[in-house]
Amino acid sequence: MGGLKVSCTLVITGEDMSEEGTFFGRLWAKQHGSQFGISAVASGSSAVVLVACMVQLLFLQDHAEWNDFTGGAIIGAVISLILFLVSFPEFLRFRGYVNILEEIKEIQSTPEIRRRKAEGAEAAEALGAGHLEHWNAFLDSKGVKR
Repeated sequence: MGGLKVSCTLVITGEDMSEEGTFFGRLWAKQHGSQFGISAVASGSSAVVLVACMVQLLFLQDHAEWNDFTGGAIIGAVISLILFLVSFPEFLRFRGYVNILEEIKEIQSTPEIRRRKAEGAEAAEALGAGHLEHWNAFLDSKGVKR
């Protein structure tokens, strides 16, 4: 019998990651509770700067009074694009958690709330900043045990 033979061996290369993580990972973890706001401000402001730089590059570059700003607009566009590409996925992740909590809080059925209780607790813990206390208060108001 011909064909490919598959080996089920696991090859591990490189070093194990430390439990502490990278400098930026530790710094980001210390911001627990503020991460949603930070990611919202970073992604929103970087998008505004990116749009302003693109307007300069697309429309004002050939204008006599604005052509001196082209180099700065290129640098600003690159930096704001990088910041946007890093912060926007985090913003979407946290916004998804907020949406989950809002969706569960609109449910009227107690059995459905019980079924989705773990999902809501996970979202509230990820958001921090009092969301877990609000989640527990919501569960108490609906008569669902934590």
